[in-house]
Amino acid sequence: MVKSEIGIRKLLTRYHKKFKLIVKGKDSGRGMVQELSGERKALDLTEEMPLVEGIESDEELLLARDLTRTFVKTIKAFRFYPPDNPILKGFQDLLPRKFQYFLNRYHSFIFQIGEHTLSYKGKVLYENRDVKTSLAFLFYKDGLRELRFSKGLEDWEIKGLVDIIVKCDRINQLEDDFVTLMWERDFGHISYLATEEFLEDTPVFIPENIEQFRRDLVFKPLAHEVEIDFLEDETEEGVDLDQTLSKLIEELGSFVSNRSLYSLTPEEMARLRREVETEVEPAFILSIVDILFEILFWEKEPQAYQNAVNILGKVLDAMLTLGEFQRAAELLKRVYIFLRTYELKDWQTEILRKFLVDAGDERRIERVGRILEQEEEVRLDDVRNYLVLLQRNAVKPLIRLLGERTKSKARRLICDALSEIGRNSFELFVPYMDDPRWYLVRNITYILGRIGDEDSIPYIQKAFSHEDSRVRREAIQALGLIGGSKAIGLLVRALSDGDARIRSMAAINLGKVGRKAALGPLLEAVQSKDFQKREPGEIKAFFEGIGMVGNSRESILVLRQLLERKSLFGRGKVDEIRTGAAQALAMIGSPEAKAILMAGGNSKDESLREVCLQALSSLTLKEPKA
Repeated sequence: MVKSEIGIRKLLTRYHKKFKLIVKGKDSGRGMVQELSGERKALDLTEEMPLVEGIESDEELLLARDLTRTFVKTIKAFRFYPPDNPILKGFQDLLPRKFQYFLNRYHSFIFQIGEHTLSYKGKVLYENRDVKTSLAFLFYKDGLRELRFSKGLEDWEIKGLVDIIVKCDRINQLEDDFVTLMWERDFGHISYLATEEFLEDTPVFIPENIEQFRRDLVFKPLAHEVEIDFLEDETEEGVDLDQTLSKLIEELGSFVSNRSLYSLTPEEMARLRREVETEVEPAFILSIVDILFEILFWEKEPQAYQNAVNILGKVLDAMLTLGEFQRAAELLKRVYIFLRTYELKDWQTEILRKFLVDAGDERRIERVGRILEQEEEVRLDDVRNYLVLLQRNAVKPLIRLLGERTKSKARRLICDALSEIGRNSFELFVPYMDDPRWYLVRNITYILGRIGDEDSIPYIQKAFSHEDSRVRREAIQALGLIGGSKAIGLLVRALSDGDARIRSMAAINLGKVGRKAALGPLLEAVQSKDFQKREPGEIKAFFEGIGMVGNSRESILVLRQLLERKSLFGRGKVDEIRTGAAQALAMIGSPEAKAILMAGGNSKDESLREVCLQALSSLTLKEPKA
C-alpha cells in the first residue's frame, strides 16, 4: 500500500464521526451536505479490490482496475438477479464499452489467475479468499491460469462468456467444466491458458498439505461434527488430527462439486443487490467529493487542508482518465462556487486557486488530448464544458494540442474553449501567428476573432497577408466579428483581392460591421463597369452586404438605378444585377424600398417584374403576422 493511499484512508476515517453528526437540513445556508445513509453508500470494494502501488501515475493500470471492477460486478449481478431484471441491461451496455475503451488503447487484456486472485501484468487487482463467492477460485479450480481478451472483441463474445460463468454455478462438475464450455463457444477474441492437470478425470482442487488446508479452510463441513481447533498445533486426547484431516480431504471433492454450498444467505444477497445497483448508477465518487468539500469547510489546519485538496486532484485525474468530462466539469464548478460562497482565509484561497490552475496543466491537457484522439463516443460538449473552466495557464498546452489534432470537430472544440479562456488576454496567442503551420495560424486567427479585441487587429493583419488563401479567408471572418474603423479599412482592401471568395467574404463582413463607412466602397463596386462580369455568387454577396448595412438615401437611389437599368451585355447578366438589387431593397425593407419593388412588380418588363415580385414575396415572409 503506497503512502498516498494510506493518507486517503486516514483522512477520510478522521472525519467519519464528524459527518455522522451532520443532520439533514441543518446548516443548509452554509452549503452543508445531508447525512449519507448506509443505503446510499457506493460500492465498497476494499476487501476484493486491493490497493495497488503506483496506480495514480499509471493510466493503463488504472483503466485495468476499473475494467476488472466492472467485470466482477457484472458477473455478480447476473448470478443473483433474475434474467428479466432491468438492472442487468445497464451491465450489458457498460461492460462492452469498458472492454472496447481499454482494448482500443492497449490492444489486449490478460487476467493472470491465481487461486484467489486476478492480476494484470503482475499487479493484483482482485482478491477474494472465500471459495463461495470468489471468481478467481471458480476459474482456478477448473485449471484456468490466464483469460485473454484481444482487440476486436465483440459484444456477443462478452455476453457468451458471462453466460458460461453464470452457467458454471449450476452444472455438475463431473459432467462439464468451464474450459469445455469455453472451447464449445469458439470465441474469436477470447482465449485462455489451462494447466494439463485440468485434463484429468477429477479436476478438483486438492490441498497439497495440511498447512495449506488450514490456511484456506473457510467453510464448516456439513457432514461432520468433529470438534477440532484447527488453529492449535496439538491434538486433543483421543483424536488423531492427521487421520481426521485425511477423511475430510477425501470428501473435499464432493464439497467442490456441490454448488449449493456456494450460494449466499438472503442477507448477503440483499447487500449484494444494493452494491450492484450502486455500481450501475455509481454514487461513490460523488459521495467522496461531498466528503472532501465538507473537509474543506471544517478543516483549519493547512497541511490537512492541502491533503484534502490533493485527494480532490486524484479524483479529478480519475475522471479525466475515464473520460468522465461532465463530472470533471461539475467538480471544477463546485470549487469556483466554494471560493465565491465562503469566507476563506488567504492560505485556503491560495490552495484552491492553485487546484484550479493545476486542472489545466500540461499533463492533464495531454490526457484530454489522448481521449479526444482515441475515443469515438466521447461527448464533445462535455469536454468543452470542462475546458472553458480552466485558467490562462491552459492556453499554451491547448495550443500545442491544437497543432497536433487531426479531427476537425476536436479542433473546433479546442478553438471555442480557447476563445473563452483567452478572453481579455489575446496577447497569449500572438506568438503563434508566425507559426509555419498554416492550419494553426488559421485556428489562432479564428480564436482572435471570437475574442473580439480591436487591439488584436494588427496581428490579424499578418493573417490577412498570409500566402495561404484559407488563412486569409479566416482573417476576413475575424475582422467582421471585431468591427471598428481598423477592421473596415482592411475589409475594404480585401474587396480588390485576387481571390473571388475573399472578395465575397469581405463584402458580407462589411455588411455585418453595419456602419455607414462600409456602404460607400460596396456601392462603388457594384456600379463599376466590370462588375457585371463577375460570378453570380460574388454579385449576390456584394448586394447582401449593401442590404445588411441598412437604409440610406444613397443606397436606395443606386439600387433603383441598377434595378431599372437596361443591359448592354445580354439579358443573363442584367437579370443577376437586377436580382441582387431587388433582394438588397427587400433586406432594407423601408417604405421607400417597398414602393420601388411594388412599382417594378407592375412593370411591363417581364424580367423586372419577375425579380421584384420574388423580392416582395421574401419580404412578406419576413414580416410578422398581425
